[in-house]
Amino acid sequence: MVHNTLDRVIKSISVTTRYPLHLLTAQADLENDLGIDSVKRLEIVLDLSEEFKIPLDREPRDTAIRSIQDVANWVDTLASQSIPALQSSPALQSSPALQSSPALQSSPALQSSPVLQSSPVSSPRFHQPSGISEPASLRSKPVLQKRENSYGNGPYLQMSQPSNSQGPSVRLERSFGVPSTSFGRALHGRVAFVTGSGRGVGQTIARLLASRGATVIVNSFHSRELGEQTAAEINESGNLACHMWGSIANPQHVDEIFKQIQSRFGRLDILICNASDGRIGNFLELNSDDWDRAFRTNVVGHHQCSVRAASLMRSHGGGSIVTISAVGSHGYIEGLGSQGVVKAAVETMTRYLACELGQYGIRVNCVVGGPVYGELLSKFPNARSTQHHWESMTPDGTLCTSMDLANAVGFLVSDEAGGVNGSIWNVDHGFSAIADGRPLRYSAAQQTVG
Repeated sequence: MVHNTLDRVIKSISVTTRYPLHLLTAQADLENDLGIDSVKRLEIVLDLSEEFKIPLDREPRDTAIRSIQDVANWVDTLASQSIPALQSSPALQSSPALQSSPALQSSPALQSSPVLQSSPVSSPRFHQPSGISEPASLRSKPVLQKRENSYGNGPYLQMSQPSNSQGPSVRLERSFGVPSTSFGRALHGRVAFVTGSGRGVGQTIARLLASRGATVIVNSFHSRELGEQTAAEINESGNLACHMWGSIANPQHVDEIFKQIQSRFGRLDILICNASDGRIGNFLELNSDDWDRAFRTNVVGHHQCSVRAASLMRSHGGGSIVTISAVGSHGYIEGLGSQGVVKAAVETMTRYLACELGQYGIRVNCVVGGPVYGELLSKFPNARSTQHHWESMTPDGTLCTSMDLANAVGFLVSDEAGGVNGSIWNVDHGFSAIADGRPLRYSAAQQTVG
């Protein structure tokens, strides 16, 4: 019975997620190995309910149910019991997925759920949930407006303030900006792999490299749908891209991705190590799981990507690798301790890679980004005051856009940067500039005016 249930669960999950069967092993961890977030978990529960013809009364969100085998055991247990109706499930009613999924909201069985009006939001992490709808945490706050960016046909999200509210808005995402024409199609014929490029900074980097002629491999894990959409939009704009799903923190996924790159392109010229994971919150509350996830993605995963990329680059005379860090690696920024520590390791890793790969014509550099207008900023408890505080720390009173970082990356991978290797570039609007022990805006700048 259990074995038959496991087979049926695996097939059902494969249909729901479109993941290949060989990844859906009994011991595969739903979140860490498969990137299944709260929205996708609820879809899986509803599909399993249909598959087994039983009203599953709660979503498997407790810590004991982590693997596919755990899900199969859970289904077996519920199948042998008398189960209340699905819509009375307390666990499902507390799921943030119901707020963020229009398709699920339209389900007759769930329309009466109070979660459609209010739902607790889980502790934020740097990786974002998949799905195209905006996060539940942004509902009943400044309205999201869909605009057209200047990169082909791709949309971006911008937050505007309701007319009856006070104060400036938290800018969720600023426009990509007009791409520089000075580089033209300088990357034509090159293949670029951008990790974590389904959204945010990674997405902007992917679009910019494609606009300069590179064939771009878009990668996403938790945001698979957005990754596929990003690749499709790049192709629709007349440039070249494909999507490869997988977690950089998972060695099996990394192996599979590079096998696909080797099989499909036979080369790799550019690697952008952008994917990131790290808990936002009090530094003293970080646990071993938080550190494990952060280091496996930012350091271990990207080290392994770099090693595999270098093998492909060597066979074609060289290439360029760019890692992404953050100003939290250089000093204390409240709430970003996890990111700060692992990004400091990323910068050290950059120098080591540069020293060992330079002999093969492979340059390795790092872009250190300051605070960026975007979804991460909106997740802070006091997002508006945090934005204002950070803006006060820069000489020009503004923070970075994703295009600021993308432009720096675009230069570092170009032939014009042929003499740049092992460098750590700050792109932060002067956020980290300090004079006389104080932010530049309140020291040197004011003394000059006086």
